Amino acid sequence: MFRKLSWNTIYPFIKESIYNKIVTFPKEPYPLVPGEKSNKKVETKIKKDAYTFKQLFDEFKELELLSKEEEKLAKNYHIEPQGKFGYHSSKGFLTAFYNCEPLHDKVYEDLKSSDFRDFLKECDKGPAAKNQMINLFLAIDKYALIEDIIQIGHAQFLPVKNLKSIQRSNKTPIEKKVFTYEQIEYLWDFIPKREKCRQEKEEFIRDFLLIALYTGAKAGELLFIYTKDIFLDKNYFIGGLTTFASIDREIPIHPDIKHLFEKYYNPKNEFLFMQPNGNRIDYDYYLYHYKNNFRSLHRFVSAHTAQHARYTLRRELKKLNVCDVIANAIIGKSNRNVGEDIYSHVSIEEKLEAIKMVTYKNQ
Repeated sequence: MFRKLSWNTIYPFIKESIYNKIVTFPKEPYPLVPGEKSNKKVETKIKKDAYTFKQLFDEFKELELLSKEEEKLAKNYHIEPQGKFGYHSSKGFLTAFYNCEPLHDKVYEDLKSSDFRDFLKECDKGPAAKNQMINLFLAIDKYALIEDIIQIGHAQFLPVKNLKSIQRSNKTPIEKKVFTYEQIEYLWDFIPKREKCRQEKEEFIRDFLLIALYTGAKAGELLFIYTKDIFLDKNYFIGGLTTFASIDREIPIHPDIKHLFEKYYNPKNEFLFMQPNGNRIDYDYYLYHYKNNFRSLHRFVSAHTAQHARYTLRRELKKLNVCDVIANAIIGKSNRNVGEDIYSHVSIEEKLEAIKMVTYKNQ
């Protein structure tokens, strides 16, 4: 029979008062208290290789396309976040997605080029809408490849004839259309062909094209001319968007179009071109009236846009032997020689002298 040892036998160096304070585990184990039963469902993440067309587009849209707030900034103030598609591209992708409803529930990885081709063949949309859809397929394919959702992009194997307007060969330069002198004279001799309520829209498009012809500015640049940046007494305005070479540049006002600036200039307005309701004229407004209130009536110049006016001025300055540095400074195009962009400064006086030479007549 074992003898019970005293505390000083086991721990001779510990005082009895300290020994009695030592906490020991109880002989009986602590009772287990059941936890509360959770009603939350365990969320299972969808495997990416099982993404449907719609699920993949939703993810693509979230990361690559403009949000509604960003669309407002882009449309009203031409402020677009870097790393995302622009305003018009985002709108085009959304429209294309809605036109692809039969593909929405298809597993994207299972879609082959033949599936895209059969869908386009059966689709009742026009060529422009189909090209827009192909653009969407190509963009989603690229995104899915980067995210390792698919192993191969099948949209690239669509028939070449459908991709003609999307994937142009780098070896074949695009022919740049220009206005003829007769067409420019036609604009100056412009006679409205609509009833009085639509004459203003006709005249606006005519004025817009003439301003583009004598400034070389893009349509988007002209629509974003701030009133505070127009200096009529000094015959220039500050404009330009997008690139380092074009943004915030001094653009000379040709004497022949100064009266057009005065026509639309109102110091109370934020922008030069304003709608009757007080909103800025955006590109959609311009394009609508160009197609519906101008192009259909004036067939002689219907093949041209404001971008062609930019090409026309560039050609005219070259014909007049204006040096490339000054010509590029006017229209906002970067020089091939980087040093010219960094170290040379073309004064507004030099630009005015060069632009005054433009008459659009045979010399």
